[in-house]
Order: sequence, then C-alpha cells, then structure tokens
Amino acid sequence: MANNDWDLDDLLNFNYDREVPEKKSDFDILDQFEKKPEPEKPKTGKGLGDDFSVYDELKQYEALRHKEPKSSPDFGTPKHSAPQRSHASYEASSSASSDVLPPLSSQRERRFEQTGFDRDIFEKYEKMPKKAPVVEEIPSGHIDEIADAVSQRGAKEIEAIKQASHEAYERYRSNYVKGKKKRSGKKGWHVTKFHRFLTTVYLIAAAVFAASMIYMNVLPFNLSLILYGVLALVSLFIFVQTRRDGAGKWGKRTATFLAIVLIGVYGVGTVYALDTLSFLSGTSVNNEKAVSDLTRKPFNVVMTGIDVDGTIGEEGRSDVNMVVTVNPSTNQILMTSIPRDYEIYMAEFDNAMDKLTHTGFYGVGTTIAAEEQLLDITANYYVKVNFTTVERFIDAIGGVDVESEYEFTPVKLKEWTVQEGMNHMNGKQALAFARERKAFPTGDNQRIKNQQAVFEALIRKATSSRTMILNYNKVLSGLRDYFEMSFSSREIRRLVKMQIAHDPDWHIYKNTIVGGDGSLPTYSTGGAYAYVMTQDEESIENAKTLINAVLEGQPLQTDDDGKVTVSAEAGE
Repeated sequence: MANNDWDLDDLLNFNYDREVPEKKSDFDILDQFEKKPEPEKPKTGKGLGDDFSVYDELKQYEALRHKEPKSSPDFGTPKHSAPQRSHASYEASSSASSDVLPPLSSQRERRFEQTGFDRDIFEKYEKMPKKAPVVEEIPSGHIDEIADAVSQRGAKEIEAIKQASHEAYERYRSNYVKGKKKRSGKKGWHVTKFHRFLTTVYLIAAAVFAASMIYMNVLPFNLSLILYGVLALVSLFIFVQTRRDGAGKWGKRTATFLAIVLIGVYGVGTVYALDTLSFLSGTSVNNEKAVSDLTRKPFNVVMTGIDVDGTIGEEGRSDVNMVVTVNPSTNQILMTSIPRDYEIYMAEFDNAMDKLTHTGFYGVGTTIAAEEQLLDITANYYVKVNFTTVERFIDAIGGVDVESEYEFTPVKLKEWTVQEGMNHMNGKQALAFARERKAFPTGDNQRIKNQQAVFEALIRKATSSRTMILNYNKVLSGLRDYFEMSFSSREIRRLVKMQIAHDPDWHIYKNTIVGGDGSLPTYSTGGAYAYVMTQDEESIENAKTLINAVLEGQPLQTDDDGKVTVSAEAGE
C-alpha cells in the first residue's frame, strides 16, 4: 500500500489501531503475516456482463447508513489481525467514531446511476457463491516463538547490561588502584607467612634481650631510656612495615633487613648477659666484709697471685701481693705492694712468723689475714689469680702497653728483649716481665715496680669500655676457671654501670713497703732459717697513712722522686 495513493478501498481497509514499526525489529514475523494477500473478491458475473464492484460498494454504503453506532471501538482486537478485518468490523468502528457518513465519489455515483439495474441484481449477487473471507490467525506455535524471542531478547539484554556493568566496575577499580599506586609511588605487598614468622621471632628476641638487660642493670638510666626508645621505634617500624597489607616495597625490605640484623644483635646481647651472670656467679664467693655501696664508699681489695699454672684451685706460693685501696668519690686508686719475702705473722698458727709468699700454701684466707694484721686494715674484697689468669686476661683484651725503666732479657722468655720505655706486651711477655728480678740491681724491689706497672696497664685497659665490649666474651671465657673473687655479681655490675655512666678519670698512685735483709727461722721450713725481708716500721706506717688518706677522701700526690705523699691541700 502506497503512502500517498489513497482510494476508497484503502480507506476501508485501513486500521487505525495499527502501529507501524519505524524500523525492523525482532517482530519481523508479524510483517510476514501482514504481507499475505487479501482474500479474493467475487469475480464478475459472466451473464451480467459487468462486475459487482459498484454494488459491493453500494451495499457497504447502505449498511453504514442504517448501522447503529457503538459506544466505543473494540480495542481488544489483536493488532496483528488488523489487516484481515472485514468491512463490517470497520463500519462498526468507523460509525462509532463519527456520525457523518462519507459521501460517495461523484464518479462512482454516476456510474451507479448509469447501470440501470434493478434491485434484483442484488439478490442475484447475494446468491452467488462467494469465498469466505480468509482471516488468518497466527498459530499458537508462532505466538510462543514470538514470546520466546521477546523473552530471549530481554534476558540477553539484561545479561549484557550486567556484563557491561561488571566490566565498567572492574575498569574503574583497576584505574583507581593504579592511580593510587602511581600517586603513592609504592607497590602494595601482602603480609606473608615468612613475615608473620619473622616478626614473631623478632618480638620474642627483643623481649628476652630487654629482660636480660634490665636484670643485668649495667646501663645508666639515661642511656637505657635512649636505647630502649630507639629500639621501640625501630620495632614499631618493623612491625608496621612487615604486618601491614599494601606496605611499600623498599619499606618492607628495609624492615626485613633490620629485623634479621636485630635478631642477631638481640641474640648476641642475650648470650653475653647470660654468660656474664654465669661467670660472676661461678667466680664469686660469700663475703661478710663487703661495703654497702661500693660505688660511693671506699674499700680495700687484696690482690694475690699464685705462682702456678692451671686452674685457680691449685695452691702455690703467693708471689704477687698487693692491697688496692679505691675511693669512687675522689676517683683515687692506691696500689700498696708488699714484697713476697716480707716478714709477717699468721694468727691462725699461734701468730707464727713466716714469709708472706709462704702463706699461699695455706690458702687465700691466711694471706689476707696476714696483710690485714701488717697494715691494720680491713680487706673488704679479694681477687685471686695465677700465672694462667694473667696471661689469658691480657691476651683477651688485646695486650697491654707497659713502660720499663730498663732494657733487659727476661729469664723466663730469653727469645724476647724488653726495650727501655714503652713496650706492647702480650700475655706471656707481660708475665715474664712481671716475674723478672735477677736482671736488676735492686732485685725484688724492681720486680715489684714492674708488677705495679703491669697492673696499672691492666686497669687502664680494662676501664676502657670499648675494649671490654669488643673483647667481652673472650675475657669471660678465658677467665672462667682461672679467677676467684669475693665481689658479688651485683657489685661488679654496679661498678660497670658506674664506669659507663661517669667514665671517671682515675688517679692511680703506687707505693711499696720496704724492709731489711735477714735470715730467720720460718714456720713453713719447720724452724729452718731462710731469707726474710724484715719489717721496716717507718715504711709500714707510711703505707698505713696513705691508705687511710684515700679511705678518708684526702688527695694524694707524687713528688719528683716518685714518692707518694698526702697532698698539702688535705690539711687546709
């Protein structure tokens, strides 16, 4: 049907309810039904010699004139059956929509009048066999097909919309994450089992290390506060970087490296602390003469060196005898040496006389009692060593620098020559230097001076915190079986803490008791005569004066001849 060529037939067949799709769609099946040919009209009667189109038109027109209008058109008719609607249905719908009959065209009216047929022609026309108008309906299967098509299209469109929405969200999320990484400049990492394990081990190691250091109590408060504060910050950094999703690559790597290094440091520190406690507990003995606070109050220490090798349990002659008086308030240290052959009296043997060196056969208690009686002092502590102790200790701290007044070759080490002036000595060399007496005109007196020189070098090297820290474990392992003292573990740790906190500049003074030469019957020889250095009362009284001055906090001084005296400022 042309859009611009309208005639009466077109008007009669036009369906006002029809909705013509603007473009092809999934409803193409409807177009196939609409394109089917309309039913054939009755052919022209051969006997009449004319067609019945004019009568057909007239009949329709008359029917329209006498038809009662309906109240409303029938909108229930399916749209797809509109092309096959009959003229009567159209008349009913048309009359309902308008009261004015469409006029016949003048051409057709004239044609009707010119026929001249009577009314019988209508009867003949009605009696003629006519084909029933074919009104095709859409089969139910086709209707289901249309419904399925519509349903499938809807489902596909919904699925497509969901898929498109999901893809759009993923693109948005991906772009957002990439943009965030680009802005932060970091690559997000996830927490792994390794990092969980690492931080767990780290926390345990840090806790054990902190507990051992607190129990050791060798660090001053300020230093402890700084140390624990730094470790807390580092631990927080390690924990955050290794246990947080999305942490930066370099931050996580740095935290992992620090955790591994600090676990090693914590382990070594804990081992050192436990070794220290074990060493001090194993070398300390009960002491009833200890002072209440040796970091504030002065005290006396008896140093005795036994002339044997091996463990400290071996008894021998006491070749080295020294009383060390310490005043931590004035930072003064006085070393008072007593010659090994000096005349002493042993109270536990009915005040029998003997040489000081022989007291070593009877135990360190006998030696201490003899020196206390000689100098009228209280020995608050003692330290017992032997040849092996000295040699191992000096080797552990890397040797000592000792100044010698003479050039000589020790009898105990003939392959080595001591130079006049400063000499760096290892353990074996320092021991040979301290034992030599035959190479000097003054014999034992010079040997005592050399022993004092070695001991002074030991004190200066040992009070260097750097040296002790670097060689700490070696020192402990080298002295465990060759060292005995009456300092408690707590007292030693307090001395170390004081040294670290204040790093005092110790003033060291050296004094030696002198005597005369004699031959006297001794207790250890069974009454037989032996060489004995007899007591010199003036020298002994001078030693007592110097010891009491240090204990009382009076300053000492050394004159040009090397003699130690009480400073003149003490009397003012």
